[in-house]
Amino acid sequence: MTAISPSLPPSLRLAQAIGIMTSAFLSGGVLAVSYGFVPSMSQAPNTLLVREWRTTYGRGIAASPAIAILSSLSYIYLSYSLSFTLNHNKAEVYALAALATGSIVPFTLIFMKNVNGKLNNKVEESKELDRTEEMNESKAKKGEHSQELLNWWAVLNFGRGLLPFTGACLGIYASFYMTS
Repeated sequence: MTAISPSLPPSLRLAQAIGIMTSAFLSGGVLAVSYGFVPSMSQAPNTLLVREWRTTYGRGIAASPAIAILSSLSYIYLSYSLSFTLNHNKAEVYALAALATGSIVPFTLIFMKNVNGKLNNKVEESKELDRTEEMNESKAKKGEHSQELLNWWAVLNFGRGLLPFTGACLGIYASFYMTS
């Protein structure tokens, strides 16, 4: 393993650091929600469960797109800057890192829209109840109960977290393991 491309100008070394750190940070945050938050909430009453999901979702949607964009822009800058040099192979890997990290946004909009909508509907239903009261889900179809929706959301969210993880791995590979 070599140092972070010492032959590159400082602006490109900074872009490497920003791209890798932000995509890894984003991945860790997203994966922690699926791995830590969702299982810990499985014993909560449905009313509390969906409200806590909404709080967590709100924090994620406020920060994640900006982090994904910053990371992707760093990788795009690296890709563009290196594409006209002898490092064009690295440029291609950085482009893939940008694509992997940035695809978290369309993934969310395309694959998670349905379950997010259903969970948000459950949040609206819960507003009429006290935090300790259970929502009446006796007439809910299979797969439409709060816990089932949250479990499916966690699976999709885990897959979503692997996108910036892939970007971070590609960024690390291009920065530390590829030669010119």
